Amino acid sequence: MPAPACDGSPFIIAVPAPQTRLRSQARERVRGALRASLGKLLDCAPEAVPLDIRPGEAPVLALPPASIHLSISHEAGLSLAAIRVGGRIGIDLVAFDDAGLPDQEALAREYLGPRAAAALHDAPAAQRPAAFARLWTAHEAGLKCLGLPLQEWSPALAGDIARCRIAALRLPANYVGAAAFLE
Repeated sequence: MPAPACDGSPFIIAVPAPQTRLRSQARERVRGALRASLGKLLDCAPEAVPLDIRPGEAPVLALPPASIHLSISHEAGLSLAAIRVGGRIGIDLVAFDDAGLPDQEALAREYLGPRAAAALHDAPAAQRPAAFARLWTAHEAGLKCLGLPLQEWSPALAGDIARCRIAALRLPANYVGAAAFLE
């Protein structure tokens, strides 16, 4: 596994995870991969990497100054971790099927805003699940990059997220992911 770059480029790690929504094994695997990559970056053993991990929060590298930012996302079958030196990063992952969510248009209106909701509504029905997944992961990655919790759309929130650069990730079929980072 290569070491993350020190130039501010995002470094993404994909780790196969059990096909279950129970996340304990997935967390263990992705944290191990994260520690291995950070160990290479910091020139230390993976077990010596001082990660501060708290439920519901992004992992933090407990080293002053806090110039290495981390983000993790899980779905059944796959976990992602992101590392960025010198800048914030957020990552999100969604597993979807062609049926999509029954309430995806309502979710889009409430959380993604009127423009995203209109785009989703105008998309052909067969493309809506993937379109929703792309919109959702971009939104969640932006929130994580900014250190914000999931919240309903507002013009101010949209302006904050617009400051982030969002990149779609190439992932296996039926997974969609995005990374967000501030320039």
